[in-house]
Amino acid sequence: MDLWYVQSYLKDYTMGLKVKETLFVGKSPLQEIAVIDTCLYGKILLLDGVVQLSERDEFMYHEMLVHPAMVTHPHPERVCIVGGGDGGAAREVLRHPVSEVVLVDIDAEVIEVCRKYFPQVGSWDDPRLQVVVDDAVKYIARCKTQFDVIIMDSTDPFPRGVAESLFSKEFFRDAYDHLTEEGVLVSQMEPPFFDRERVEMLWRNLDVFPLLRLYWGMVPTYPGGVWSYILASKKNDPLTSMKPLPFPTRYYSQAIHQAAFTLPVFLEEMFRK
Repeated sequence: MDLWYVQSYLKDYTMGLKVKETLFVGKSPLQEIAVIDTCLYGKILLLDGVVQLSERDEFMYHEMLVHPAMVTHPHPERVCIVGGGDGGAAREVLRHPVSEVVLVDIDAEVIEVCRKYFPQVGSWDDPRLQVVVDDAVKYIARCKTQFDVIIMDSTDPFPRGVAESLFSKEFFRDAYDHLTEEGVLVSQMEPPFFDRERVEMLWRNLDVFPLLRLYWGMVPTYPGGVWSYILASKKNDPLTSMKPLPFPTRYYSQAIHQAAFTLPVFLEEMFRK
Protein backbone atom coordinates (compact mmCIF):
# COMPACT_ATOMS: atom_id res chain seq x y z
CA MET A 1 0.00 0.00 0.00
CA ASP A 2 1.31 3.46 -0.95
CA LEU A 3 2.08 5.91 1.85
CA TRP A 4 0.94 9.52 1.36
CA TYR A 5 1.59 12.70 3.30
CA VAL A 6 -1.57 14.83 3.37
CA GLN A 7 -1.48 18.50 4.37
CA SER A 8 -4.81 20.12 5.14
CA TYR A 9 -4.19 22.99 7.56
CA LEU A 10 -6.07 25.43 5.31
CA LYS A 11 -9.86 25.19 5.22
CA ASP A 12 -11.23 23.35 2.18
CA TYR A 13 -7.74 22.67 0.75
CA THR A 14 -5.65 19.49 0.83
CA MET A 15 -2.28 18.65 -0.72
CA GLY A 16 -0.92 15.13 -0.99
CA LEU A 17 2.60 13.81 -1.66
CA LYS A 18 3.60 10.20 -2.15
CA VAL A 19 6.17 9.18 0.47
CA LYS A 20 9.12 6.85 -0.11
CA GLU A 21 10.24 6.73 3.50
CA THR A 22 9.83 8.43 6.87
CA LEU A 23 13.33 9.41 7.97
CA PHE A 24 12.68 11.11 11.30
CA VAL A 25 9.81 11.78 13.68
CA GLY A 26 10.34 13.59 16.96
CA LYS A 27 9.03 16.29 19.23
CA SER A 28 10.84 19.22 20.76
CA PRO A 29 9.38 21.11 23.73
CA LEU A 30 7.81 23.48 21.19
CA GLN A 31 6.63 21.49 18.18
CA GLU A 32 6.55 18.21 16.30
CA ILE A 33 9.42 17.70 13.84
CA ALA A 34 9.47 15.20 10.98
CA VAL A 35 11.53 14.53 7.87
CA ILE A 36 10.04 12.48 5.02
CA ASP A 37 11.50 11.42 1.68
CA THR A 38 8.98 11.99 -1.13
CA CYS A 39 8.83 10.85 -4.74
CA LEU A 40 8.42 14.33 -6.26
CA TYR A 41 10.31 16.72 -3.99
CA GLY A 42 12.96 14.68 -2.22
CA LYS A 43 13.36 15.19 1.51
CA ILE A 44 10.83 17.48 3.19
CA LEU A 45 10.90 19.10 6.63
CA LEU A 46 7.58 19.17 8.50
CA LEU A 47 6.86 21.20 11.64
CA ASP A 48 3.59 20.35 13.33
CA GLY A 49 2.66 18.50 10.16
CA VAL A 50 3.14 21.51 7.85
CA VAL A 51 5.70 21.62 5.01
CA GLN A 52 8.57 24.01 5.74
CA LEU A 53 10.96 23.17 2.91
CA SER A 54 11.72 20.56 0.30
CA GLU A 55 15.04 19.69 -1.29
CA ARG A 56 13.69 20.33 -4.77
CA ASP A 57 12.20 23.81 -4.45
CA GLU A 58 13.71 25.42 -1.31
CA PHE A 59 15.93 27.62 -3.48
CA MET A 60 12.85 29.35 -4.90
CA TYR A 61 11.67 30.39 -1.46
CA HIS A 62 15.04 31.31 0.03
CA GLU A 63 16.26 33.34 -2.96
CA MET A 64 13.02 35.32 -3.11
CA LEU A 65 12.95 35.88 0.65
CA VAL A 66 16.53 37.14 0.85
CA HIS A 67 17.75 38.85 -2.32
CA PRO A 68 15.09 41.55 -2.88
CA ALA A 69 15.90 42.99 0.55
CA MET A 70 19.65 42.60 0.19
CA VAL A 71 19.76 44.44 -3.14
CA THR A 72 17.44 47.19 -1.87
CA HIS A 73 19.80 48.21 0.95
CA PRO A 74 22.85 49.98 -0.55
CA HIS A 75 25.50 48.29 1.66
CA PRO A 76 24.10 45.62 3.99
CA GLU A 77 26.72 44.50 6.50
CA ARG A 78 24.81 43.27 9.56
CA VAL A 79 21.82 41.00 9.03
CA CYS A 80 19.48 39.35 11.52
CA ILE A 81 17.47 36.28 10.50
CA VAL A 82 14.44 35.53 12.67
CA GLY A 83 13.78 31.80 12.52
CA GLY A 84 15.49 30.17 9.57
CA GLY A 85 16.62 27.09 11.49
CA ASP A 86 16.98 25.12 8.25
CA GLY A 87 19.89 27.40 7.25
CA GLY A 88 18.66 28.29 3.76
CA ALA A 89 18.12 32.01 4.35
CA ALA A 90 21.52 32.33 6.02
CA ARG A 91 23.14 30.54 3.07
CA GLU A 92 21.73 33.10 0.64
CA VAL A 93 22.62 36.08 2.86
CA LEU A 94 26.20 34.82 3.22
CA ARG A 95 26.65 34.94 -0.54
CA HIS A 96 26.65 38.74 -0.14
CA PRO A 97 29.70 40.60 1.23
CA VAL A 98 28.23 40.93 4.72
CA SER A 99 30.29 41.15 7.90
CA GLU A 100 27.87 39.54 10.38
CA VAL A 101 24.75 37.36 10.24
CA VAL A 102 22.84 36.56 13.43
CA LEU A 103 20.35 33.70 13.12
CA VAL A 104 17.87 33.62 16.00
CA ASP A 105 15.74 30.48 16.20
CA ILE A 106 13.76 29.39 19.22
CA ASP A 107 14.09 25.65 18.61
CA ALA A 108 17.56 24.10 18.83
CA GLU A 109 16.21 20.70 17.80
CA VAL A 110 15.02 22.04 14.43
CA ILE A 111 18.54 23.28 13.73
CA GLU A 112 20.01 19.92 14.76
CA VAL A 113 17.61 17.94 12.54
CA CYS A 114 18.25 20.20 9.55
CA ARG A 115 22.02 19.99 9.91
CA LYS A 116 21.72 16.21 9.87
CA TYR A 117 19.12 15.65 7.14
CA PHE A 118 19.61 18.78 4.97
CA PRO A 119 23.38 19.48 5.21
CA GLN A 120 23.46 21.00 1.72
CA VAL A 121 20.92 23.70 2.62
CA GLY A 122 22.94 25.63 5.21
CA SER A 123 26.36 27.30 5.39
CA TRP A 124 26.84 26.54 9.06
CA ASP A 125 30.65 26.72 9.09
CA ASP A 126 30.89 30.27 7.76
CA PRO A 127 32.66 32.34 10.48
CA ARG A 128 30.36 35.32 9.80
CA LEU A 129 27.34 33.32 11.03
CA GLN A 130 26.32 33.47 14.69
CA VAL A 131 23.54 31.08 15.75
CA VAL A 132 21.48 32.12 18.76
CA VAL A 133 18.86 29.80 20.27
CA ASP A 134 16.36 32.20 21.77
CA ASP A 135 12.91 33.72 21.48
CA ALA A 136 13.46 36.38 18.80
CA VAL A 137 10.92 38.73 20.41
CA LYS A 138 13.01 38.82 23.60
CA TYR A 139 16.30 38.85 21.70
CA ILE A 140 15.40 41.87 19.58
CA ALA A 141 13.99 43.72 22.59
CA ARG A 142 17.21 43.46 24.58
CA CYS A 143 19.96 43.46 21.93
CA LYS A 144 21.97 46.63 21.32
CA THR A 145 22.93 45.94 17.69
CA GLN A 146 21.55 47.98 14.82
CA PHE A 147 20.98 45.80 11.77
CA ASP A 148 20.88 46.79 8.13
CA VAL A 149 18.45 44.02 7.20
CA ILE A 150 16.09 41.87 9.28
CA ILE A 151 14.74 38.75 7.55
CA MET A 152 11.63 37.08 8.97
CA ASP A 153 11.92 33.37 8.15
CA SER A 154 9.75 32.00 10.91
CA THR A 155 6.92 29.50 10.71
CA ASP A 156 3.46 30.75 9.85
CA PRO A 157 1.61 32.89 12.44
CA PHE A 158 -1.10 30.41 13.39
CA PRO A 159 -3.14 31.43 16.45
CA ARG A 160 -1.36 30.20 19.60
CA GLY A 161 1.52 28.94 17.44
CA VAL A 162 5.25 29.24 18.10
CA ALA A 163 5.58 32.24 15.77
CA GLU A 164 2.41 34.18 16.55
CA SER A 165 4.12 36.96 18.56
CA LEU A 166 6.68 37.52 15.77
CA PHE A 167 4.00 39.05 13.57
CA SER A 168 2.58 41.50 16.11
CA LYS A 169 2.72 45.27 15.76
CA GLU A 170 4.77 45.44 18.96
CA PHE A 171 7.47 43.20 17.52
CA PHE A 172 7.60 45.16 14.27
CA ARG A 173 8.03 48.41 16.26
CA ASP A 174 10.99 46.84 18.07
CA ALA A 175 12.41 45.61 14.76
CA TYR A 176 12.05 49.10 13.28
CA ASP A 177 14.03 50.56 16.20
CA HIS A 178 16.82 48.02 15.65
CA LEU A 179 17.33 48.91 11.99
CA THR A 180 19.81 51.47 10.69
CA GLU A 181 18.68 54.61 8.83
CA GLU A 182 18.38 52.76 5.53
CA GLY A 183 17.21 49.55 7.17
CA VAL A 184 15.00 46.99 5.45
CA LEU A 185 12.80 44.26 6.90
CA VAL A 186 11.41 41.43 4.82
CA SER A 187 8.91 38.82 5.92
CA GLN A 188 7.40 35.76 4.36
CA MET A 189 3.64 36.16 4.30
CA GLU A 190 0.82 33.78 3.48
CA PRO A 191 -0.78 32.44 0.29
CA PRO A 192 -2.84 35.55 -0.58
CA PHE A 193 -5.46 33.61 -2.53
CA PHE A 194 -6.29 31.34 0.41
CA ASP A 195 -5.59 33.46 3.47
CA ARG A 196 -6.50 37.03 2.65
CA GLU A 197 -7.41 38.02 6.23
CA ARG A 198 -4.03 37.01 7.63
CA VAL A 199 -2.15 38.77 4.82
CA GLU A 200 -4.13 41.96 5.47
CA MET A 201 -3.43 41.68 9.22
CA LEU A 202 0.31 41.40 8.64
CA TRP A 203 0.20 44.37 6.27
CA ARG A 204 -1.53 46.50 8.92
CA ASN A 205 0.92 45.48 11.64
CA LEU A 206 3.86 46.55 9.46
CA ASP A 207 2.55 50.08 8.90
CA VAL A 208 5.16 51.37 11.36
CA PHE A 209 7.40 51.50 8.26
CA PRO A 210 6.97 54.39 5.80
CA LEU A 211 7.26 52.15 2.73
CA LEU A 212 5.68 48.72 2.23
CA ARG A 213 5.85 46.58 -0.90
CA LEU A 214 4.14 43.24 -1.40
CA TYR A 215 5.72 40.77 -3.82
CA TRP A 216 5.27 37.14 -4.75
CA GLY A 217 6.93 34.07 -6.24
CA MET A 218 6.54 30.37 -6.96
CA VAL A 219 7.05 27.67 -4.32
CA PRO A 220 5.35 24.48 -5.60
CA THR A 221 5.20 22.68 -2.23
CA TYR A 222 3.42 25.58 -0.52
CA PRO A 223 -0.40 25.85 -0.73
CA GLY A 224 -1.43 26.89 -4.23
CA GLY A 225 2.18 27.06 -5.44
CA VAL A 226 2.34 30.87 -4.98
CA TRP A 227 3.78 32.55 -1.88
CA SER A 228 3.79 36.19 -0.89
CA TYR A 229 6.36 38.33 0.89
CA ILE A 230 6.38 41.88 2.19
CA LEU A 231 9.34 44.25 2.12
CA ALA A 232 9.23 47.08 4.66
CA SER A 233 11.77 49.85 4.22
CA LYS A 234 12.77 52.96 6.15
CA LYS A 235 14.04 54.77 3.06
CA ASN A 236 14.83 52.85 -0.14
CA ASP A 237 12.22 51.58 -2.58
CA PRO A 238 12.92 48.08 -3.96
CA LEU A 239 11.51 49.19 -7.32
CA THR A 240 14.11 51.92 -7.81
CA SER A 241 17.03 51.17 -5.48
CA MET A 242 17.93 47.63 -6.53
CA LYS A 243 21.48 46.75 -7.53
CA PRO A 244 22.67 43.71 -9.54
CA LEU A 245 23.82 40.52 -7.86
CA PRO A 246 27.51 39.61 -8.28
CA PHE A 247 26.82 35.86 -8.27
CA PRO A 248 24.59 33.38 -10.17
CA THR A 249 21.18 32.28 -8.89
CA ARG A 250 18.66 29.61 -9.84
CA TYR A 251 15.38 31.58 -9.49
CA TYR A 252 15.95 35.23 -8.61
CA SER A 253 17.09 37.73 -11.26
CA GLN A 254 16.73 41.45 -11.97
CA ALA A 255 13.82 40.70 -14.29
CA ILE A 256 12.16 38.49 -11.66
CA HIS A 257 12.70 41.25 -9.08
CA GLN A 258 10.73 43.75 -11.16
CA ALA A 259 8.06 41.23 -12.10
CA ALA A 260 7.58 40.03 -8.51
CA PHE A 261 6.47 43.49 -7.37
CA THR A 262 3.95 43.66 -10.22
CA LEU A 263 0.79 42.44 -8.56
CA PRO A 264 -2.23 40.75 -10.13
CA VAL A 265 -5.26 43.04 -10.17
CA PHE A 266 -7.01 41.25 -7.29
CA LEU A 267 -3.98 41.85 -5.05
CA GLU A 268 -3.72 45.49 -6.10
CA GLU A 269 -7.35 45.93 -5.17
CA MET A 270 -6.82 44.16 -1.83
CA PHE A 271 -4.03 46.52 -0.77
CA ARG A 272 -5.26 49.71 -2.40
CA LYS A 273 -7.34 50.24 0.75
